[in-house]
Amino acid sequence: MKEVIVLKPKKQTNTYAERKRKEQERLAKERKSRLIFFSVIGVVLVAVIAALIFRPDHTVTADFDYSSMPVLGDPDAPVKIVEYGDYQCPACRNFSVNIKPDLVKNDIDTGKAAIYFQDLIVLDGNGIEDSNRLALAAHSIYHQDKDSFWKFNEAVYREQGEEKTGWATTDFIVNLAKSENLSIDYDLLRSDIENKTYQSEVDASNAQADKLGVQSTPSFYINGKLYNGNYTSSDIQQAIESAGKGE
Repeated sequence: MKEVIVLKPKKQTNTYAERKRKEQERLAKERKSRLIFFSVIGVVLVAVIAALIFRPDHTVTADFDYSSMPVLGDPDAPVKIVEYGDYQCPACRNFSVNIKPDLVKNDIDTGKAAIYFQDLIVLDGNGIEDSNRLALAAHSIYHQDKDSFWKFNEAVYREQGEEKTGWATTDFIVNLAKSENLSIDYDLLRSDIENKTYQSEVDASNAQADKLGVQSTPSFYINGKLYNGNYTSSDIQQAIESAGKGE
């Protein structure tokens, strides 16, 4: 008797259900990829729009009330430089310690330019108010004795501590003022810091910076126009010379 061989059908490895499942997975991956792509595009567009909205307008001449600001040099100098600074800012310290002395010698003392100071607080936060406290002190000193303002300004940058560490306590500030022999009432200085006597002036300076679109320190305006050059003595002096010629 012959053996009967029964052939079993081969197992289908690519059934309709399997193909449908794979197609759904492929479509899901495509949707996810498109979602990620458009999300990235959206973030980039928001960043670009924000940059366009908030960046300083280099073509607009800022209108400053120079008579209300601390000034180093002759207020009638043909070139007026406005520095927006934060007393905790290391780059501001570098300008004060390494660049400004050359400007004072070559441009300020010779009557070519005058430099003014405005507060722009960018480094306070997380309970740290060093920058604001120092600004309050500077305003108090300015209102007591205008000549003492720049001595204090330079002393703070010279003795600057590490940012966001709480180094600029009221005691530190008052003792620094004493060590510089500033011609002021030290008790009044302490009171002005603790009571935030000149907070409105500090806030007004920051509000103007916001209006101009200034977001970093130091930033400089030379005869009302934002300076975009390198922060070196020679480059800034060249900009001063150009401004003096009306360029």
